[in-house]
Amino acid sequence: MSGLRAYNAQASDQIIISERVRSHMPLARKLAWQVHGRARDLFDIEDMIQMAMLALVEAAQRFEDRGEATFGSYAMMRIRGTLIDHVRNNLSLSRNAVQRRDKIAAAEKEIIAEGGDAKDPKLVAAKLGITATELVTWRNQISVAPDKSLDEVYDDHSAWFADQGHTPESALQADDLKSRLMANLKRLKERDAMVLQLYYVEELNLEEIAEVLDVTVGRVSQLKKAALAQLREWLQDD
Repeated sequence: MSGLRAYNAQASDQIIISERVRSHMPLARKLAWQVHGRARDLFDIEDMIQMAMLALVEAAQRFEDRGEATFGSYAMMRIRGTLIDHVRNNLSLSRNAVQRRDKIAAAEKEIIAEGGDAKDPKLVAAKLGITATELVTWRNQISVAPDKSLDEVYDDHSAWFADQGHTPESALQADDLKSRLMANLKRLKERDAMVLQLYYVEELNLEEIAEVLDVTVGRVSQLKKAALAQLREWLQDD
């Protein structure tokens, strides 16, 4: 009987996991589109959606319901984190590849100006001060990197390129406010804190938050307004 119970429990778990995945597929697609929008044309949307779906499946398998957070909020954070890591890693690859592409182009121009054969890998490698094998590695990296320059990728409104620097004075003020804010956030009810997290940190709109928390948009608006009012009151009393 113990074997049968274990089998039934396993089957039940699979049903739960499948239902989690099925019911949150729209959320995964939505997050994929959000992150894809920030990265512009660097990535194929279908690849982003597939990555989001894989992250959703992994989240469904790992989630443990302890009554502290809904699966929707947990899945959203895992999916979004996976997508953002992918974009950041590939932006770094693109930056490095663009630099190497420009160096190769400059070396080839110098070789041509000197009357040499720019197609000769040994000459190009020598001009760059690297080995022929390293040159092959450089060309392979360029071939798999998105064919975009930093100027094409750059966007004044993109969070990836935002200047996070502070003056010494503003840094002290920001650190003090951050400490006070974090302390008071812990005093909020779990759902109120989650609404603020999803809206200001994860940058979901009210409709998306309503979907994650399984409440109406109006209710999300009420929770957000009440949480902000409570925070303002506590901060003024500090």
